[in-house]
Amino acid sequence: MSDTSEWTDEAVPGPQGRQPGQRAAAWALTLCGVFMVAVAGWGVAAMTQDQSARETDVNRAERLARLHAEQHPGKGRYYVPEAASYGLAPDGTPVGYLHYRLGGGDDVNLDDFLRVYDLPQPGAPAPLPADLRAALPGEEPTEAAQLPEPPDGNSSATSTGSTTTSTGRQIYVVPADTGLAGAADVYVRATRG
Repeated sequence: MSDTSEWTDEAVPGPQGRQPGQRAAAWALTLCGVFMVAVAGWGVAAMTQDQSARETDVNRAERLARLHAEQHPGKGRYYVPEAASYGLAPDGTPVGYLHYRLGGGDDVNLDDFLRVYDLPQPGAPAPLPADLRAALPGEEPTEAAQLPEPPDGNSSATSTGSTTTSTGRQIYVVPADTGLAGAADVYVRATRG
């Protein structure tokens, strides 16, 4: 009979006794684990960073004119300007210009636009400001129906912290000949005063 209670070194080789292929596999698995932890950390960092969109000139012009979607919560729909421009007037005052094209019909029409932005019906025709016509591309009209201003002369007042600034806003509407009811072009000029 043979004695099986004797332990031999060959049963479980130690790290020194491993084959070169086994050592390479151990190192590869270790590196894969470190790589996986790094990728997971990078993913968590990317997800926790601020994901808000960069402020564009279109956003600035919409905010200045008080026509940005965030300024009219709960409406369920908003209009995207076809053209926009934002800059400074010669006196350094921020000024924004917007052009909305409303195709008409049941969904995209002037009445819906006025409802979404809580605007009054257009009034009497008035000349478009020269800077508005120059700032927007295309062939803007020289005259259009202007929306009436509120009694205080400012279209809106915004409060940021302890400072309240008034925004002068001029909105003009030109009916468009698309064959659909409510089709119009809306031109906006807004300044901060």
